[in-house]
Amino acid sequence: MLSFVCAAVLSIAASNATAQGSAEIQASKGRMSHVGGNRGPEGVGFSTRSAQDAINNCCYWGRRTPIDIGVARGRNGWYACVRYR
Repeated sequence: MLSFVCAAVLSIAASNATAQGSAEIQASKGRMSHVGGNRGPEGVGFSTRSAQDAINNCCYWGRRTPIDIGVARGRNGWYACVRYR
């Protein structure tokens, strides 16, 4: 079972090298988007309800094996990035 980290405070130096960094970049911009930094399949998601809903809204969720999950809270909701095998 994979776990994920919710970042309530955004890192100043967020990096797109990880799913968490990608989620933090999305949250800081207030916009769901792919930010690059990944060679494999990746899904991004957003939710105003919860971190888990943001993950569930990511492309490929439930159809591919996740290897890295990141979630960050932005001013208007939760942003998620899931990287898959």
